[in-house]
Amino acid sequence: MLGMFCTALFTAAISVYVFHDVDKGEIGHWNRAFASLCAEFILFTLVIGGGVALLVFLGRALFQLQGYSPGPNLVLLLGVGVSVLQYPWEFIGRLLSPEFADFSLTLYMILAILVCTTMIVGDSFRQKRSRQPR
Repeated sequence: MLGMFCTALFTAAISVYVFHDVDKGEIGHWNRAFASLCAEFILFTLVIGGGVALLVFLGRALFQLQGYSPGPNLVLLLGVGVSVLQYPWEFIGRLLSPEFADFSLTLYMILAILVCTTMIVGDSFRQKRSRQPR
């Protein structure tokens, strides 16, 4: 979650202060736009991080992987990747079909949760397999 949040702050700053990609009512009020975008990213981070944490907890219990933790580099890379890919996904979604922008973001969040969970549980499986005697 820390990787997601830090990357999201950096992405929000670029989005607002460099690209000026804000709502029409926020044009010229860059600090207020940045603050509202940061609040969105906090919610984004909590939803995705919480969803991944819940599904990883359930997956580890279901597959008996309690003694195997995912690598910190993998988790950090996933957090950074989710935040970095979110902005282009949303931007392209708004360009292709503005009326489905909310659906596109919801789809991204669901896919991000599922992909991150799969990769984390898969890493725990690899650890378990490598530690078992053959």
